[in-house]
Amino acid sequence: MKKIEQFQITSMSISGFKSYEKPTELTFGNPTVITGGNGRGKTSIADAIAFAVTGLPLFGERGLDRLHNEKNPDVAIQMRFVDENGITHELTRIRRNNDMSIYYDGHTIRQLDLADLFGERDVFLSILNPLYFIEELGTSGKNLLERYLPFIPQETILAQLPGEVQASLKDEVILSPDAYLKGRRAEIRELEERITYLGGQKDLAATQKKQYETMRVEFSEGITSLQNKIAALAEKQFAGLDTAKMQEQLVELSQRYDEMARDERGDTVQRQKELHALREKIVRRQAEQYQSKFTEPLAEITAKVNDLSARYKRETVAYKAFHAGMDCPTCHRRVTEETLPEVQAALKKTISELYAAGTEQKGQLTELQELDKKARDTFDAFKEADLRKWSEDAAELERRCAEQSETGLQAAEALRSEIQNLTAELEYGNLTQAEYDRLRECREQCRELESKLSALNEMASAQTPDFDREIREAQEGIGEIKRTMTNVISYVSKRAELTFSQLKMNRVEISLYDVVKSTGEVKDTFKFIYSGRRYDRLSLSEKIRAGMEVSELIKRLTGRNYPVFVDNMESVDDLANVRPTGQIIMAKCVSNAPLQVRPIKPIVFAEQRAA
Repeated sequence: MKKIEQFQITSMSISGFKSYEKPTELTFGNPTVITGGNGRGKTSIADAIAFAVTGLPLFGERGLDRLHNEKNPDVAIQMRFVDENGITHELTRIRRNNDMSIYYDGHTIRQLDLADLFGERDVFLSILNPLYFIEELGTSGKNLLERYLPFIPQETILAQLPGEVQASLKDEVILSPDAYLKGRRAEIRELEERITYLGGQKDLAATQKKQYETMRVEFSEGITSLQNKIAALAEKQFAGLDTAKMQEQLVELSQRYDEMARDERGDTVQRQKELHALREKIVRRQAEQYQSKFTEPLAEITAKVNDLSARYKRETVAYKAFHAGMDCPTCHRRVTEETLPEVQAALKKTISELYAAGTEQKGQLTELQELDKKARDTFDAFKEADLRKWSEDAAELERRCAEQSETGLQAAEALRSEIQNLTAELEYGNLTQAEYDRLRECREQCRELESKLSALNEMASAQTPDFDREIREAQEGIGEIKRTMTNVISYVSKRAELTFSQLKMNRVEISLYDVVKSTGEVKDTFKFIYSGRRYDRLSLSEKIRAGMEVSELIKRLTGRNYPVFVDNMESVDDLANVRPTGQIIMAKCVSNAPLQVRPIKPIVFAEQRAA
């Protein structure tokens, strides 16, 4: 609905509301003066205006039951007003038996629609009630102001800073100065940590260089010592032995062994092929698995059964939990006590149909499972018979092969023993087992030290980073960031100055946050000062004057010029500190006097303007 930027109340009808039992008609002007003794209904008029628009009384209290008249519990408020175009409207709010109804120009609307028309509740009450903003919202008023303060572009703030600051920040994106400064501080910490790290790496490189030199000497000396031991053992190993003749004997024995093996293989190769083929046949048969022709039908019926079961459970749960006031799952309309039996019968019928379908599908599933089991049992029986027969054939073939090769194996074993003895003699020579093991150990240690020495030479020859240059660059980076941060702090201070200038009032000063000059940190604060004094130390008349200035501020920030209701005017001599821009309604207590609502100047309608 379209926003109402300005309106003035022309008249109201109140009944069943607080002290107003019977319908009471009130006429308003601008300004309007309301007088009367205590308990005559002056403040109730302000509560009625607030209730008509927001559904809450003047100070936004909860607990609407206390607003009802004791003798007439049916609340009815009609508020007639003129908008900024001089067009008249009527807003009606009725509360009967805890049910709220709202009508705008004869049409039913919701509270959300009223928020579109008149703004959020806190905005309307802060304009209508000069004491609402500070006494009811308190520090929450800070959030209200921040929502409606116009955004100040970064370019506007930079334009009011010195040229060197503008040049420094022109390419910086400062959406949130606090987050920006926090990020730059983190960059400084990272650079400081890098400087510390580089210093440590520099010291470590110097220490490692000394260690490399010491280790190079140790490795070289160890290699020389091991080479001397290896030479002494190698000289003793084959002293006095004719190794060439021993090699010829080894070759001859190996040839005889190979010939014997070829002869034996020639006789048994066919039997081995047969045995191999039979074993492969057994393995393939063992690997064969039962392939059911009922797999797809079983899966389809199982899926149907599961789906029907899930739907049956959901519908059963919904049926048990269903009651009047819920939405019908079919037509999505609200179910009443009268239509509840009909909807429950429909749900119960659906559940019965699901149960019958599920039972039928389960029967089909059981039948298919029995057929599948019979087919599997037949397959397993044939497979077991084949494997038993083929295993017996393989065992018999293996027995015959073993008998025929026993003789050849004995001769081959004798030749193998001669070859092993001669090979050991060629390997060990004159060395004992301990001496041979020592020779192998020395050679292994020598290779290990040579590998370490090579790796050490590579590390020592690697180029060392220029740590001094990197440290200097990091320090320069820190200096540049700090200079930028100083400029951002100037930016933050200027932004705070421009922001607070939008909150400028006559005697009231409001501060939303403080800027720490040394760090640029923005600390959330909420200060409300009137004529240099804190709000909690003001008299009632001073609070009213201060509240009038805030009411005008909210009008200016939100673009909504609405009526202001000033209660307890008997405590206020004048309102010279503020010049109201819209309709003002003033209530004053006159001892023992009856209620009187006097419009000082009538409201002009569009028709009257045209005339």
